[in-house]
Amino acid sequence: MELEDGLPSAPVPLFDSADDAQLASEVPAPAVAGSSQRGIILHKLMEEVLTGEILATAAELHRRAEELMAQLGLEPNSDPASGISPAELAATVERTLALPEVGELRERLLPEHSIFGHESSAAGEILVAGVADSVALDAQSGIETIVDWKSDGTSLAGRQRGGRNRDASACRN
Repeated sequence: MELEDGLPSAPVPLFDSADDAQLASEVPAPAVAGSSQRGIILHKLMEEVLTGEILATAAELHRRAEELMAQLGLEPNSDPASGISPAELAATVERTLALPEVGELRERLLPEHSIFGHESSAAGEILVAGVADSVALDAQSGIETIVDWKSDGTSLAGRQRGGRNRDASACRN
């Protein structure tokens, strides 16, 4: 796959060693009733924190989660295992922002960023377009890191996809 400027991308490991990956593999999370609606709200909260629309405080995240739920016609639930809980949503955003890998990138993260790419071969050209949950740019304004926020409540630490290393929240290309 090539980047827009024609330079080939190469995978960059997120962890220096397998031992480092094992140490970072488990982030305690409460049992939650995952759903697309929960994911939409979590992604929106992350976007609004990164754009500075809301503060990353428990009270502000809780308030905004309730507001988003009301806009979607959803009733808040105090038990995250039974339904969508504004308190659990706020805590999830706080835990995500506290991850060292996210903290390292936070000032450079741009949410909902368009991604374009192409690959040419003798058989033809493949064009790819999409929207990344968030990206971190390098000093030349190229994409250094693509972040894929996971909202289903499962740990993805150490999972490999497409030859690129992943942790619970970030993918570096």
